[in-house]
Amino acid sequence: MVGVLPQSISQVVILAPNWLGDMALALPSLQTLVLARPETTFHVVGRPPLGELVGLLGCARLKHHECAKHNGQRRQVLRSIHPDAVIMFTGSFRSAWVTRGLGRIRIGTRTEGRGWLLTHAISRGTSRPRPTSELYADLVEVAVGARPVPIQPLISEVPKSDRSGVVLVPGASRENKRWPESRFVELGQKLQAMGHAITLLGSAEENPRLRAMSNQILHAQVVCEPRLHAALSAIQHAAVVIGNDTGPRHLATVFGTPCVTLFGPTDVRWTPPAAKEHALRAQPFAPGELIADDRPAAFAVDRIPTGDVLFSVHKILNQSQR
Repeated sequence: MVGVLPQSISQVVILAPNWLGDMALALPSLQTLVLARPETTFHVVGRPPLGELVGLLGCARLKHHECAKHNGQRRQVLRSIHPDAVIMFTGSFRSAWVTRGLGRIRIGTRTEGRGWLLTHAISRGTSRPRPTSELYADLVEVAVGARPVPIQPLISEVPKSDRSGVVLVPGASRENKRWPESRFVELGQKLQAMGHAITLLGSAEENPRLRAMSNQILHAQVVCEPRLHAALSAIQHAAVVIGNDTGPRHLATVFGTPCVTLFGPTDVRWTPPAAKEHALRAQPFAPGELIADDRPAAFAVDRIPTGDVLFSVHKILNQSQR
């Protein structure tokens, strides 16, 4: 398969995923596109923080554009690029509508009844849990005929001797994905008593909540900034990251940082653990036919005991000292 994008294609727009974690999962796909079409400039359109992730690939032919809020403004941004093609990592009808008629080629999934707006509409695949990264790989394979391969980490790993401290990520996009804050506090206190520095990491909106937690974990550092620089640095240099199924776990993968992730009512098969990631599930022995997303009460994240998390962290920290 050679892909539908000609080798000589000049300007390609990529509509970036909305979530930080999804963008981290998309980085191998972006790198594959760049390597497969060396004469092409790729314009990644998405929320402002995502540009810092795109910058990690260090490629001058990958340019980030801030996504406007309103459809008319978005379309104006896209038209100013004069794209020859559009690849939609997003699955909404809105994204297809805004890009209607732009470029000779428009690649995306056949979701929300938008297939007629695309020149190359692919199936999202089975309704059963399937890795999100595989969906992005499907789009890339249609575009350039090559399938992304894992490139972990994307940049040089920090030596074990230069890693220290524990990063806790208590937040998540939904309340039922969050392990109880009281247990994060208990975990942080126990790790701190063992001599490990604690960093509480979250979005700018979570700053008041994490500041309150830091009053219970004395001397814990709080990182809650609109830009990603401080968060990326904290994750890159941590001995281990512990958090819910949310963006920072995927950033840890980018840097090869060990991670413990707590899975409640989101099925682990949507985003399988990376090589250095320990997944703790609310129902570790659930039959395979059960999907966690469909049974939120049965897969409540507070089923995960603090002791299990502490055991996984000790295992990682002991390995790092060898």
